[in-house]
Amino acid sequence: MFLFLALLDSLEEQEKFTELYNHYRHFMWYVANQKLQDAYLAEDAVQEAFFALIRHLDKVEDVYSPRTKKFLATIVRSKVVDILRKQKPEEEYSEELADQKGSADILEQYLTKENYNCLISCILELEDCYRVIFEYKYMYQLSDAQIGDILGISAKNVNIRYFRARKKLQKMIQKEGNRFERA
Repeated sequence: MFLFLALLDSLEEQEKFTELYNHYRHFMWYVANQKLQDAYLAEDAVQEAFFALIRHLDKVEDVYSPRTKKFLATIVRSKVVDILRKQKPEEEYSEELADQKGSADILEQYLTKENYNCLISCILELEDCYRVIFEYKYMYQLSDAQIGDILGISAKNVNIRYFRARKKLQKMIQKEGNRFERA
């Protein structure tokens, strides 16, 4: 923990970090260990998450709020995904983005109040590498550069993942819509 504290400038930041560390380290380890099923890798994920937290400590307003707990869980999950990715490298994706001009965006239609629950359930079904982008972007209002910094990827890669996640969500929502129309 002393290494983390040495990276912080002010006494106020050090105290906030110490509170976060003492209050959430076991919770974060538990979240990481659920996916990794390896205590040592889970510890590595937690350490990486705390390093990422140092860069974004200003995003934490109340140490004990549910929002902070979700934020930390999201960070540690993204570090778990990084560890898993290193174990099994994903296929390289081309970075071409399709042109969306002139097409109605089905996601915009589903942002209405009555479809909110359907949208949330679809987001939760996304793979972690896509779901975490939505969490950072909409729950914490982080920019692509900030998200990239937390995830250890470029802002452009964040944008690509966001684009792919939106495409997957659109397909999922269309399937949901078709299922409800048949019923």
